[in-house]
Amino acid sequence: MSAQSVRAQIDITPWAPPQPIFNLCCAAYPTPVVDPWGGVHLFWADVEGYIWYARLTDGSWTQPVEVIVNPGRNVAVGLDAAVDGAGLLHLLWRDGNTGGAVYYANAPALSAGDARRWRPPIELASKALGAALAVAPNDSLYVVYTPFEAGVSFALISSQDGIQWSTPIFASGQLGSDFTGGSHMALTIDQKGDIHVAWNAQRYPTGYPEHAVYYQRSADGGQSWSAPYDPDPLPPEIEADRESNFKNKMPNVAIDLFQDVHLTWHEYTGQRMHRVSRDGGVTWSEMEPIFPNLGAAYNGPVDMAFDGDGNMHVVAARDGIWYRMRTSTGQWTQPELVDARLADWHHQRVAVVGGNQVYLFYPDINATGVLWSTHRSVPAAAIEPLPPPTLHLATAPSFMPLSNSAPTATAPIPLPTNTPVPVSWREAPNTPTVMQTWTWVLLPLVVVVSAVIMAVVRRRA
Repeated sequence: MSAQSVRAQIDITPWAPPQPIFNLCCAAYPTPVVDPWGGVHLFWADVEGYIWYARLTDGSWTQPVEVIVNPGRNVAVGLDAAVDGAGLLHLLWRDGNTGGAVYYANAPALSAGDARRWRPPIELASKALGAALAVAPNDSLYVVYTPFEAGVSFALISSQDGIQWSTPIFASGQLGSDFTGGSHMALTIDQKGDIHVAWNAQRYPTGYPEHAVYYQRSADGGQSWSAPYDPDPLPPEIEADRESNFKNKMPNVAIDLFQDVHLTWHEYTGQRMHRVSRDGGVTWSEMEPIFPNLGAAYNGPVDMAFDGDGNMHVVAARDGIWYRMRTSTGQWTQPELVDARLADWHHQRVAVVGGNQVYLFYPDINATGVLWSTHRSVPAAAIEPLPPPTLHLATAPSFMPLSNSAPTATAPIPLPTNTPVPVSWREAPNTPTVMQTWTWVLLPLVVVVSAVIMAVVRRRA
């Protein structure tokens, strides 16, 4: 069932004054997830290895809470998240900054603020430079990651329940042995089930510097892939400079309301660039600059989100927080400086709520560490929320099977036996287990029955 859309008679409003969502040090990697039931779920990481959560409901944010501790005990980096139709939130992250393990956990969306509702994290890969996650239209779960190996671009795994995962399928990235798949990946899946991946290459074995960006797609669940497409080939003199990090980097990919595929990336010139494909990633438009004058930066990809009319909203950071909108007919508004404060803005994100409310999220990662947000209304179709899903928390959610084109060799990845329990769980109030509850209920009854039996025995004696 799809959400019903209605035309909203509203004008573009000014940006609301920026408000802090998290005042403690130091927030990083904010990751918003908009569910179809009217909620916005926001995750972010701190410097102590905790992953935090807050939910936007009826215009107000809940009190931030820690819901997961990274099993690797390092900072959780590169967070990615999605929600499925059954009401389950899926969360992915990496341990540390270079070649750390990839971890995954899930929880019911309607109770994600309770750490006890999260399944303990499982390790999906022992090392990676980058990773991304997406949910297919049939609720199958896909993860891509870059294994940090010579000449290897990325691998894909899939799952029906978030517990058993397929064996990795490695894409042919056509990299030489002095390159490896890099730290920036993006994954999206269209309504047909085709998988779209944007990734970057980096030098091996150092993992530095970044070098080029690529796009690949698969129409058969990852069994085969298109040849890597470079949307912006480097000039020979830039390509030949092995040490410079002023190359193409930080790709992103997204699908709009009309199933067109959008690519963004940072160009070696310092410009933020864009291409769009109207045939599912086969052919592409001419390059166009999104933010032509921002200069080189390393603070995160240009993020994209789409409103109820199919307009694209983008955000970038450089000496402030910048925003722009691309209409569904391809016209760009003028760049707007939303927040002019000079800070170490990184990992900026954009989300569209209810079809016509645009939210921006951006943390100051090194100075204050505060996570900020602002929002505005736009004249696009409002999307009415669906009724909340019914999810029995005592049982695992039921996932639909993978499509016929999905990988068939599905040797499960075993659950680790030494997965640390999140600190939030250990420090939670003493909640009785099922066995303890039944013990407390039955013990008085046993005592009473025993007393009756003893009385009868004495009377007969």
